[in-house]
Amino acid sequence: MSDTVNQQYIDWLSQVCNAQVLDTQMIQPLWSGYGACFRATLGYPNNTFSKNQDERSPFQESQYHQAQQNPLGAQQSGDEAALKVVVKCATPPHRLSHPKGWNGEASHNRKCQSFKVENCFYNDVQVQTDASCRTAKYLGHSQQGEASLLVMEDLAHSGYSRTASSLTAEQCITVLKWLANFHARFVNVRDEFDSQSLQLWPEGTYWHLATREDEFNAMSDGLLKQHAVDISTTLGNAHYHTLVHGDAKVANFCFTEDFSDCAAVDFQYVGYGAGIKDVAYFLGSALSTQTHMKHRDALLNTYFQALEDALHTRLANNDSSACFKRADIALIIAEWKYLYPFACADFYRFLAGWSPKHWKIDEELQYQTDIALSILERTA
Repeated sequence: MSDTVNQQYIDWLSQVCNAQVLDTQMIQPLWSGYGACFRATLGYPNNTFSKNQDERSPFQESQYHQAQQNPLGAQQSGDEAALKVVVKCATPPHRLSHPKGWNGEASHNRKCQSFKVENCFYNDVQVQTDASCRTAKYLGHSQQGEASLLVMEDLAHSGYSRTASSLTAEQCITVLKWLANFHARFVNVRDEFDSQSLQLWPEGTYWHLATREDEFNAMSDGLLKQHAVDISTTLGNAHYHTLVHGDAKVANFCFTEDFSDCAAVDFQYVGYGAGIKDVAYFLGSALSTQTHMKHRDALLNTYFQALEDALHTRLANNDSSACFKRADIALIIAEWKYLYPFACADFYRFLAGWSPKHWKIDEELQYQTDIALSILERTA
């Protein structure tokens, strides 16, 4: 991996922000060579922006307030200010490649759409999140054909400086509460968002069956393949949907130093679905098999209690945007509890075709998948 940020990305960032890029630091290249995510420090005179609000673009307006209020790691000295940001620059390569060989047209189109979805989330939805489900503040984006540049708050300069590749059961509670509050915020919003023409995924997550035909065809024959459509349909027919993060692995959360709070990043696969899909995916990414099996029930109870509390809080606060009633809360919880093994089985189906020797295919994933398959066999 190169530690050097492409000069074209730097020039584009400078042009979009109307600022000097003082320095950059590579965070990581995007999957399959589709660009890069990097930190940058933007520098500009305090008198860069007109004092007349009507003369400032939306991006300039956000930068103006960041420089004035100094909340996102901005530094001021005399007549100059510096702003710390994170930038995701997506530039699809001319020659497609993939570490596991999945480099066809469907994969390419899915990735390109995912960047558009993420830009939509930050532009139109991020403002609706709050401290209970913290996300990076949106600063602006630019689109040029299939290429895009997204500028966000640097969460590391807002207290979320820790990342992890695995968690203890206790540390998982922080993320489960984030997921519960995020899901509670967006229960049944699809009609409202569709009326605003928001371009989110009709079905959230990157592994759902409708976009993974190649991987499905690569699966070995067996009960899981035979029931793949039934599993997907059961999840899709859930009465209660919310926005799911869609890629809620532990690597996509940033933590405070003591892991007592977290914020989420990477919303390329945010879309509609049963919130339990995020939970199943997260627990499988964060815990060892033995820890997962030992603490699964307690952690699921933690999530559902936090979800119940968050839903009740919305109604208690007379949240006029709530698209559910008090009687729905118990039904949401009961439905998503029932769907947990189906969510696990659905992800197993993806892995079985995409990478059948993947480390996430373990005893716990098999156990939950067997539960889902037995339900389907009994009701066939």
